Amino acid sequence: MRVRTELVVALISAGVALASAGLSVWGQMRSTRLAAEFQRLRLAEQRRIESEKAAARYREPLARAAYDLQSRFYNILEQNLLVAYFDHGDERERSYVVDNTAFLVAQYFAWTEIIRRDIQYINLGQDAETRRLAQLQDEIYSLFQTDRFDPVFRVFAGEQRAIGERMIRDGPRGPECMGYGAFLDQLNKGVDPLTEDLRSDVRKLSGPNGARPRLVALQHALIDLLTFLDPDFIRFPKERRTKVPG
Repeated sequence: MRVRTELVVALISAGVALASAGLSVWGQMRSTRLAAEFQRLRLAEQRRIESEKAAARYREPLARAAYDLQSRFYNILEQNLLVAYFDHGDERERSYVVDNTAFLVAQYFAWTEIIRRDIQYINLGQDAETRRLAQLQDEIYSLFQTDRFDPVFRVFAGEQRAIGERMIRDGPRGPECMGYGAFLDQLNKGVDPLTEDLRSDVRKLSGPNGARPRLVALQHALIDLLTFLDPDFIRFPKERRTKVPG
């Protein structure tokens, strides 16, 4: 009887030991799984934050370039900017309106080229949004080069890229567009045929020309790009984003 009791106790002790070992192993496995899941979530959050930073880096300057350019087209088309400052302005005013308009076009090309190079690294949160950005940019790209409008302000695809490339500089956070002062310095160093063509087209806008349909289409497309980049009018006011009559 005593032997049986000792055997039962031994079996119970063995069972308890096995159960304890099993629980320990289960606990370790569960702890490992939880640690792996935590690491996965941490890395996912880190990627999300980095993605948002990258998106902000591209969104803001592209939106600014689009806003400035559509505003200039609006002022040319609806506010008689060239009549006031080119036709009736002094030499300083004429130079400014020509050079600064050429700069705004070149600035937009620069940021478009930067994004074209880095598009594989851009994640705006959803693939659909990234595709939409590419579609909006492609529309503007096509409007500049199409031959269905008057040749004034037509910039071919390769020229758009070449102008953009020449405007790009290495900045502390990566490639960026040169500022207006550096652009003027570049003009003073010598004649760049592509930039001179832009300036020549700006001068042509002051007289009779057929450029309005192209400029209207570009202004509308730039507004559409702004609507995508700043849908809640946080950076650029709604009242300054009016599409000109067609």
